[in-house]
Amino acid sequence: MKKTQRQAKGGLWLLIAGFAVLMSLPFLVPHLGFLALVGFVPLFMLDRALRTLNVRHPFWYYYAAFLLFNVFTTFWIWFVSPVGAVAALLLNALQMAAVFAVGRWGGRVIRRHEKRPLLAEAGALLFFSLAWLAWEHIYFEVELSWPWLCLGNAFLYSPRLVQWYELFGTLGGSAWILLCNAAVFLTLSATTRTQQRRTALSAALLILVPIVCSEVRYAGYRESEDPMEVVVIQPNIDPFNKYGVQPQSALDARLIELMQREVTPDTRFVITPETFTYNVEADRPLTSPSIARYQLFLGEHPGTEMLLGALTYRSFESETKPTRSARPRGDGQWVDVYNTAMVLDGTQVYGQYVKSKLVPGVEIIPYENALPFLGKLIERCGGSSSSYGTQEEMEAIPTGDGKALGAMICYESVYGDWSRLATKKGARFLAVITNDGWWGDTPGYRQHFNLARLRAIENRRDVVQAANNGTSGLINQRGDVLAKTPWWVETTLRGTIQGNDVQTPFVRHGDRLGRFACIYFLVMLFSLLVMAVASASDKRSGRGKSAAGNA
Repeated sequence: MKKTQRQAKGGLWLLIAGFAVLMSLPFLVPHLGFLALVGFVPLFMLDRALRTLNVRHPFWYYYAAFLLFNVFTTFWIWFVSPVGAVAALLLNALQMAAVFAVGRWGGRVIRRHEKRPLLAEAGALLFFSLAWLAWEHIYFEVELSWPWLCLGNAFLYSPRLVQWYELFGTLGGSAWILLCNAAVFLTLSATTRTQQRRTALSAALLILVPIVCSEVRYAGYRESEDPMEVVVIQPNIDPFNKYGVQPQSALDARLIELMQREVTPDTRFVITPETFTYNVEADRPLTSPSIARYQLFLGEHPGTEMLLGALTYRSFESETKPTRSARPRGDGQWVDVYNTAMVLDGTQVYGQYVKSKLVPGVEIIPYENALPFLGKLIERCGGSSSSYGTQEEMEAIPTGDGKALGAMICYESVYGDWSRLATKKGARFLAVITNDGWWGDTPGYRQHFNLARLRAIENRRDVVQAANNGTSGLINQRGDVLAKTPWWVETTLRGTIQGNDVQTPFVRHGDRLGRFACIYFLVMLFSLLVMAVASASDKRSGRGKSAAGNA
């Protein structure tokens, strides 16, 4: 008996490992995105085994599965903050497990009322899929947000499979993964030949039709011709030994030297990583010595503009805290600090955009007003003691020719529904300015670079990535990498990208799929709650009648 129990538990852990490996490989190894289409099948089998064996405390089994998935794919957070990494991995896995627990509860209610096993299983999987999609949609909007492992991102190395992201965005990929896994699992659960044929055909169509459509779209897509020469600067400054270690004047001289190597009379834009310079007054940027140096160089190259990453600030005089993120300076003085992207040439600054999707614990104290103690706790654990300032919406930054570009700062490139607003407001190309040296030579910077390929498809915009240490490069509107730089090398990259003014359905309408999932999930949740309450009421009345009859 004990041997049988050990074998059963061993089988459960094999299913846990199977899920974690199948779902992690697409985030780690190129061209393995298709594995995600069957990656949840071991998890669904685990759920069925837990029910069959009547295992106590099943939550911890699927929590372990999601924790392994998080560890395998994003272990590299450890190199920035060990405490933050543990918190991020545990909390993200906890949210995933909680969503699965909600789906599991719904499945129990459905199976109780639907006597046809395969139809009951299909209903349970549908409810779980809606719950997951609703959670992903909401997760992109909250302050304590780490949506790196949104399921649709599993195709970051396989963009040819998801050219239809221009219709639905990343959540379209999440829905595809969930539906394909559900269809494959139903095929394995079918008990008759007719059921097996139907479910197998459904699974085959769900897997193959989007792939074929994507390949056709990939082969037939033609970029608009609006060529621009760009120069990308990868200065390769150690992020742990920058501020307060190297004088800004020396960094400026280094940047100008790198620009001189590559800028030609045809260069339209020079693009730097984020926060290359600091202490720039947001309302009076031309007073910055760094910007004065850059403008002197740009003045010698008419027609060339710079997309610059800078730390800017704005001062306030107030008796009370003037903004949520304002930091006290004493005597009624306050300051807001911003992670900013700005466009300038030799004469003026055309516009600025402030990073607004901030890294929890590093750039923002989540729910600081509601949970004031959280700031001190995060600071003790090695995080930030205050938040950066933000703006309400993503903006397109004006340029000197009256057009615009979109800047995604750091991990804002994970937020498709946010970044598409720049395209909607007129950006003809997108840029990711980042500093990916924090993570070391790990999958982190490679994942970040390839996530930009999904943004290129959603927006049908060329994407330029300028990274301080990680990979910089050029990506076309089909998500192809045109050129990229090596890791941890001081270098520059010059190339030609294409501008585009056409707006995709995703740009125009945003994450419709996520919004619909939220609505249908709530409707289905309400229905299941009514069914559960009715069942509980029937049981109680049945016990009452039984007691009365016995009396």
